[in-house]
Amino acid sequence: MNASAALSDPDRNRLLRCVQAGVPLVEDPFAALGAELGLAGDSVLAELRRVRETGVLREISAVLEGSALGYESALVAGEVPEDRLDRVVEVVNAHPTVTHNYLRNHRYNLWFTIAVPSQMGVGATLALLARESGVAAFHALRRTATFKIGVNFDPETRSNRTTAAAPVHVEPIEVSESDRGSFRALQTPLPLEARPFAVLARTADIEPAALLAFARRHLGGAIRRYVGTLRHRKLGVRENGMAVFRVEDERVAELGARLAQAPEVSHCYARNAIPGFPYTLYAMLHGPDRGTCEQLASRLARQLGSTDYAVLFSVKEFKKVRLRYFLAELDRWWARRGGR
Repeated sequence: MNASAALSDPDRNRLLRCVQAGVPLVEDPFAALGAELGLAGDSVLAELRRVRETGVLREISAVLEGSALGYESALVAGEVPEDRLDRVVEVVNAHPTVTHNYLRNHRYNLWFTIAVPSQMGVGATLALLARESGVAAFHALRRTATFKIGVNFDPETRSNRTTAAAPVHVEPIEVSESDRGSFRALQTPLPLEARPFAVLARTADIEPAALLAFARRHLGGAIRRYVGTLRHRKLGVRENGMAVFRVEDERVAELGARLAQAPEVSHCYARNAIPGFPYTLYAMLHGPDRGTCEQLASRLARQLGSTDYAVLFSVKEFKKVRLRYFLAELDRWWARRGGR
């Protein structure tokens, strides 16, 4: 096959499903992907370049496990008056490790995710953000249990199809300055060129073989996955809904495990309740339209025996980026506000 020729639709779809499941941590990952799919490595590389240019492929990089690296994280809800929204969004988005920020259809209308080193603390950081933006309070909804984390959009059916895996507890690790450099390199988008890990290794001043050995050693621990991520709206998956269920505390573990079995659910967590929001079981749903997500939430609620649930939709996306750790920008943000 001519390396510049586009793959057939079935082969492209197989490739996109494969990179979302995992990209091999080897010197030539494109050849390895090709061998798995029965394709030439140069054809794989050329196709990935094409889907990146069209915007379908966001990036290939490591997804790190913050709890192993000494970070705290939370989903955050805020009740923001409409006339203050622009200013509040500006303040929140300026925080280097706010990764997702949405306007949702609820009294709590601003929802964002944040992760910070434990010495900074989510609570202290939210207090600074609230003071700077003029919001009375931001409410942290911390994960109390994880039942599923995984996105794999099928380009053909335009649906998320992931299977639940048993949650893995990852112990915190000691991170040296050299380790920080390696993690920074691995969370950088993989260059779509021959021997891409050699390019990343140069940024960490480490040999490519040593960087790959480091990555393989931490895979499944501090490195949760090494995968490609897609822009689901480019695939026609235009709606996402955050389904939340109010369940008895003693049934959270049972019902969370059941909810995670639904392949349409990409993320499933238990979280603490906050004032005016008593829901403790969360599931992210994706679909071509709002009606599809609402029907799915209704079906899942019936399966759980839950009558008190809601689906919060994204009315507007203010920010969506991959979380990066060990950022100098975060240290500067904290220091400018008197952090110690």
